[in-house]
Amino acid sequence: MKRMVFALSLAVWVAIYASWAWGAKEKLGDIVEEEIWVIFAHDPAGYLLDAWENFLDGDLQEGAYNMRKAKALLRLEIYRADEESKGALEVSARELEKLAKAAEEGTAPGTKELKKVFAQTEHALAHHHYQKALDYQSRKEFEKMTYALDAAATHSLYGSVWAEEELDQADAVATKRARSAVRKVIKGAKSTPSDLREAIKGIGRAIKELGDKISPRKEGS
Repeated sequence: MKRMVFALSLAVWVAIYASWAWGAKEKLGDIVEEEIWVIFAHDPAGYLLDAWENFLDGDLQEGAYNMRKAKALLRLEIYRADEESKGALEVSARELEKLAKAAEEGTAPGTKELKKVFAQTEHALAHHHYQKALDYQSRKEFEKMTYALDAAATHSLYGSVWAEEELDQADAVATKRARSAVRKVIKGAKSTPSDLREAIKGIGRAIKELGDKISPRKEGS
């Protein structure tokens, strides 16, 4: 509960502060780039899972509310994203909004549509956080890199579940091992940048594979 309140409070604060930041010629991405923010990078996955359970229980209003929470965090991530990642995040935010609005008006989303949108959202987030990890690596900001890798791995694993597409066994194992290694570093285990080299490669392969499996080309094949 505290995590949720803090994350939503942060979202409201950033939204209010945005106009001041632009006036001062500051980038909103710099504001949400604060180290505390990366801790909440995996939270959209939890909100989407909550929404799924709400819809299974027939609680459309709560399901819509949880999707809006996920969408709010996506909107913040858009400001941090590079041009390559931004488009997919914006599409996912629009799709979540459309589903949430329909649910609020009494139309229950179909499970197939939910899974499709959730899988695409998780993949968009995974790709975004992976690109952030590479950026942090290039700037030698290794602590931030570990958080970004953890988020990328988390979202790619959730994405494969929503897509009902099993990752290649080697890539799935590599991603889980990478996530475990990254979390040990986050908890204070000693490591060097080279220790995470294989984690970066494994997570990258899994994200690409998931993207290939959920692409429109696959659906039409």
